[in-house]
Amino acid sequence: MKQKIKIYSFFKYILTFTYAFLIFYVSSQDTSSVTLPVFSDKIIHFFEFGLLCFMICWSVFSFSIRIKHIYIVIIAICITSLYGLSDEIHQYFTPHRSVDVLDWFADTSGAVTAGFFWKMLVYKLQRKQKSLAMGKTPINM
Repeated sequence: MKQKIKIYSFFKYILTFTYAFLIFYVSSQDTSSVTLPVFSDKIIHFFEFGLLCFMICWSVFSFSIRIKHIYIVIIAICITSLYGLSDEIHQYFTPHRSVDVLDWFADTSGAVTAGFFWKMLVYKLQRKQKSLAMGKTPINM
């Protein structure tokens, strides 16, 4: 049983790192021929890095460490924000790409939003587990 959990946790880490690499790969591509509506790239950044933060939370929660969930969310937000910053620095050295502080702001905003949703999801799941452990069902609560 413990081996299954380790394999599942390892799978989550691999998936998260693969997604982070995909972000790096896409930001290395020439986008001079791509035209997007105004500020649509900010929306893309928001969701792209929001998903990354969500995946980091998902992966880090696999660790069997005793730490409050909010701290894990804060760590995931910081990691995502720093990765967004490094992505912007990387784009400075990529031909036909540019650095935009608003992109980094969108990255961090997406991470904060995803972290909030992750915390709410964990809270609701824990609440449901506690009510089931106490013998309560949604009908007689």
